[in-house]
Amino acid sequence: MKKAAAVLGSAVLYAGALLASFLIAAGNDMRWFLYGFPAAAAAYFVLAGNLFSRRLQLNCWHLWLGMNLLGGLAGWGLLMACFPVLLSNGFILVFLVPLTMVLAVVWAVVGVGFLCVKLFRRRSAALKEKGKVPAARPERAAAWMEKAKNLGRVVSIPLLILAAASLYVGARDYGSIRPADSYVDEGVHTFVPYDILPVSVKNNATGRYGRTHPTKIVYMVYYKTTDGSGYRWQVEGSTARTLAEQKYEEGPVERRVLSIPEEDAYITVEADQTAESYTAGLQRKYTLIMGLSMAYLAVYAGAWIVIWRKREMEQAE
Repeated sequence: MKKAAAVLGSAVLYAGALLASFLIAAGNDMRWFLYGFPAAAAAYFVLAGNLFSRRLQLNCWHLWLGMNLLGGLAGWGLLMACFPVLLSNGFILVFLVPLTMVLAVVWAVVGVGFLCVKLFRRRSAALKEKGKVPAARPERAAAWMEKAKNLGRVVSIPLLILAAASLYVGARDYGSIRPADSYVDEGVHTFVPYDILPVSVKNNATGRYGRTHPTKIVYMVYYKTTDGSGYRWQVEGSTARTLAEQKYEEGPVERRVLSIPEEDAYITVEADQTAESYTAGLQRKYTLIMGLSMAYLAVYAGAWIVIWRKREMEQAE
């Protein structure tokens, strides 16, 4: 039962990390998604795999299968449900194939590392039986456990800040969603691409890269209707002009126009969407962000409560 709970919990964390990394990288730098998520998944697998193997005698490869099959399918399913536009936006070429390649390399490195560790342990055990290697001291194992705990504490703080910030942003954006009846359906129109222009936008990347590159160049693909309605639409093609040109060459697209009479403005959505489905999609998106953030905050608070109670019991003894 504990083994199944460990695998299922890891699969849920894997799916949540996949979606969270995409939301963090969207609009900033997709390299955080392509490289950051595989590295985080591998790091969790190494730490959790060792812990579950010692405490629960769980086979690490069962954990790997659970994360990649259950967690992977759930994560991609949630991503497609929250962002259905990806299916018609070169998703396979731009995201799925590169991420799969990076994951393959990362998991290959992890697999080779595990095999090397396994062979080393077998060698050490064989030498130990011959009396050539002294038995490991209990203090060494305790020191490694203490290092793992310290690492967990260090990693948990940035995640706590990220969860709190995501909760705030999700609640703010959820409150700004317009009701469906504030839109007027102007019907489906055909938009034809007519230009590609480079635009300088704010670079939301963090760290040294964000400080040294406060802005970035993206290529916008511009569309307009040809039926005399005068509607226009623009979409960010990519930071690479070749990808923007691929989108341009895809030709006309159909989109539904939703006008906002009180502001004398309009937005465009997918042709099969309505005002109700559009607002419902936004609500699901921000609800998911808030749910994941609150889940981590609850886990973090619960972990500290357990630690506090454990300390109290030790002091009472």
